[in-house]
Amino acid sequence: MATESIPGEQVRRETARWALGIYAGLTGFGIALHIVRNLVLDQAFNWLYLMAMAIIGLTALVSLRYVNRSLSRAMLAFSWITFACFTVLLIYEIATGQNFQLFMAMFYVGIFALGLILGFKPALYYATATAIVFFILGILYLGVVQIVMPIVLTYAMAVPSKTIELLIEQSTRDLAQLNARLEELVAARTAELLEANRRLQAEIYERAQVDEALRQHTLILESRNEDLNAYAHTVAHDIKAPLATIVGFSELLEKRHQQYPPETLSEYLTILARTGRKIANIVDELLLLASMREVEAPETCALDMTAIVQEALQRLSDLQADACACIVLPDAWPAAVGYGPWVEEVWFNYISNAIKYGGVPPHIELGATMSGNSHIRFWVRDNGEGLTPEEQGRLFTPFVRLNRSDVKGHGLGLSIVRRIVDKLGGEVGVESEPGQGSTFYFTLPSVHHCSAS
Repeated sequence: MATESIPGEQVRRETARWALGIYAGLTGFGIALHIVRNLVLDQAFNWLYLMAMAIIGLTALVSLRYVNRSLSRAMLAFSWITFACFTVLLIYEIATGQNFQLFMAMFYVGIFALGLILGFKPALYYATATAIVFFILGILYLGVVQIVMPIVLTYAMAVPSKTIELLIEQSTRDLAQLNARLEELVAARTAELLEANRRLQAEIYERAQVDEALRQHTLILESRNEDLNAYAHTVAHDIKAPLATIVGFSELLEKRHQQYPPETLSEYLTILARTGRKIANIVDELLLLASMREVEAPETCALDMTAIVQEALQRLSDLQADACACIVLPDAWPAAVGYGPWVEEVWFNYISNAIKYGGVPPHIELGATMSGNSHIRFWVRDNGEGLTPEEQGRLFTPFVRLNRSDVKGHGLGLSIVRRIVDKLGGEVGVESEPGQGSTFYFTLPSVHHCSAS
């Protein structure tokens, strides 16, 4: 019988150890008692008894060692060796007419112990073998009537093992059911915890998303607040001087217009008109800057760059005339894609800066070259003093003006240029060295690239 199939395996192992230990102790005690008694009575030793008891004790010790490896093999080996030894001693006792009841009792104890440890079937087999021995010995030495009761008692000793086995099996089933129920409860609780953890993770993720969105929104608001603060400073600074000019000349004309000749009045009115146009230009650029915040991607098309540049130059005609600027244009422009009004504003700012910061007189060259296979680089080159690396790093930053004492411009132009070109899918930049002039450029997608894509 395989030990793995025996219910209550651990309890049976402990019982086996207990029984084998008792057998080993009793055999040792029996041997010692026999030797002492025979020495005291000066009688000969019963070597058959001593040998049988020694075999039983030695078998008990060996089986005790192998109980953990295989309970059934250890107990069956011990039981049948003990059975053989007790059979020999029982035959000897009955044949010599001595008291054999003790050895018959040992058979009963063996049946009961084997039934407790290995179950009903091994106990039944052991009882049957014992009954056969009793029956044979009864016929040979005692008579059939005298042996009936011992045989009945033999089988009766196997009955408690069946009861114990049923109790253990029932307890095992109950424990299995209880364990299954506990596993179901644990599985249900685990599922609840996993679901709660999933919801918690989802909530944490959502909160993280909200926090990130809030952080991004905060950064945008902070950036816009900075822009608005700079915007207010720029507007106050850039509009204050032209307004002071207008107010001054207006008050002067109001009080003394009759004292001035027509030529002087015409000159003053021209100054007033030019100053008004300067304020209007600042307002237009601020409105353009504000409108670009609301437009993510304008509708683009193929540009008539010749007409766009001419329109920008027309707006700069007074500034060009005052500075005696020489502007050189290419014979033809490559075809690019963009939004016409915005691109005109880019040219207006680049050319106006070239006039303001160019040499004396300004010599300005406009042109275009291919930038890779997909974009066209448009550029404005001047003959000014050039820019240091530090000054180049500060360009295209919102509302930042360079420290030029000879120019009273406002800090919106290059910021507007950068935002326009970014939205049109291009990039801006400058190439300059002190004393060598500057080349400002911007790129736009080419018509061929947009058609291919």
